[in-house]
Amino acid sequence: MKQIVRQLDILRELQARRYGMSVRELADEYNVDRRTIQRDLGDLREAGFILHETRRADQRIYYQLQKDTKLPLNFPIMEIAAMIFAEQAGMGLVGTPFGEHLRSAIRRLTQAMPPEMRQFIERAAEAYVPLARGHKPYEDAREILENLHDAFLEHRVCRVSYRSPSAESAQQYNIEPLRLLPHRGGLYVISRMPYYDQLITQAVDRFESVEVTEEEFEPPDHLSVDEQVSNAFGVSFEEPKDVVVRFTEEQAPYIRERVWHPSQELEELDDGRVVLRLRAGGFYEIKSWVLSFGAAAEVLEPEELREAVREEMRTALGLA
Repeated sequence: MKQIVRQLDILRELQARRYGMSVRELADEYNVDRRTIQRDLGDLREAGFILHETRRADQRIYYQLQKDTKLPLNFPIMEIAAMIFAEQAGMGLVGTPFGEHLRSAIRRLTQAMPPEMRQFIERAAEAYVPLARGHKPYEDAREILENLHDAFLEHRVCRVSYRSPSAESAQQYNIEPLRLLPHRGGLYVISRMPYYDQLITQAVDRFESVEVTEEEFEPPDHLSVDEQVSNAFGVSFEEPKDVVVRFTEEQAPYIRERVWHPSQELEELDDGRVVLRLRAGGFYEIKSWVLSFGAAAEVLEPEELREAVREEMRTALGLA
């Protein structure tokens, strides 16, 4: 991947510099040896880019990109890489209008390039390996997502039919859709329920229908979506609680390398263990997260979480 990014960046430099750049300058610029730059220039020529050579007074050869050359997209290099990565990693968007529009945008941009350059850009896509597990399919939710999108933009009340996992049948009521929240391969709608005047999150795949009404609403100033999302451990909006978990020395390196929640604080113990403190809401999600570490995690606070984890493990072992 670094090679592709460097070569694309070299193209931009050779086009931007009035007198071009020498192999030595390029090597210094990208902190590689001259042979690497010579190979890069060779790869660029094979990809169809025309590079002119000019020997200047210092006896060095300076390389320039032919002036009428259209570079692959008029975007910074990492923006190109980010779009390709987003398309490869966007398995959570499979079947949604968003995923289709993203792929369409990339196709339109790449089709505007000459064939040789298009092949060159496509090589960048090979650097990313899509690995999606546990994502939700949305092939049957296109109309629902499009209606929700219209409601977001126009601040329209929606009449929905929604079936929660524990309900035998769907319920019908009004919501005021505010945001769409991607989380762990799924899409969730953050809405205000007018009757209860509170924010809720709902899984898109559990909507049986979404009807956009003519009634408009004003986003509530007294209910902060950003604050709720910040306090939540996942997608459940519950009153935040102080959580303290101690991890074994073997698990400690993996705990240190991630940000589990914006509020987290990490305490290093003398024996190599670590204690993670955070304040968040979403009891079930926090419990599931702790259980995913097995015996490597011990809940210290709160007591109700400690007891819930203990009972879950006993039940899993058939000891309950």
